[in-house]
Amino acid sequence: MSIVFDYRRAVRIQRALAEKAFKSIENIGRIDLDKIKYVVGVDAAYHKGLMYGVAVLLDFSSGNVLEHSVVIKKPPIPYVPGLLAFREAPAYISAVLKLRHEPDIIFVDGHGLSHPRGLGIATHIGLVLDKPSIGVAKKKLYGEIREINGEKYLEAHGMIVARIIKHKGQELYISIGYKITLEDAYLLTTKLLTPKYKLPLPTAIADQLSKRIAHRKK
Repeated sequence: MSIVFDYRRAVRIQRALAEKAFKSIENIGRIDLDKIKYVVGVDAAYHKGLMYGVAVLLDFSSGNVLEHSVVIKKPPIPYVPGLLAFREAPAYISAVLKLRHEPDIIFVDGHGLSHPRGLGIATHIGLVLDKPSIGVAKKKLYGEIREINGEKYLEAHGMIVARIIKHKGQELYISIGYKITLEDAYLLTTKLLTPKYKLPLPTAIADQLSKRIAHRKK
């Protein structure tokens, strides 16, 4: 028997979880970057009705890939704007939990607090895993663009939730996910940007790897 996805219930869950997410950054301190060992990026590819969710763990100081894990499953729901986490987050969370090393920071190709209800997929994953998380997206989802001291930001829910930068000719929206300041989200992201990829290393490599694994399957 197929399960019918309840859109209204999902929205109620997002609103309830968003309250916890906003509280997690009320008095959050800065991260000591020297103490960060491992960062993880998650992404997925689709092939013949299946989703291949990948988590790639990198050494933060060198950017070298240490390990990866894959979770293959049928997407539980179709794509619904604003509810991407209900489609993809379960596979990402399972993939991160399969890793031998525990990450210090989670990078997600998507938004965090810069979401209509303040619970983008980066925030959702960080909250469930209780880990600092950062959303780095290529397109704006929600919020008003503000210019402060010559730099562009996104304002939403009465606060600045994301910073907009240019990399390889395109805009990137770096947003607060969970348990992290925007300053640290920006610093960590820019340290992991390279001339080779449009996205920071963790999610760029996860994207490539998920596509390779998915299309290897016949």
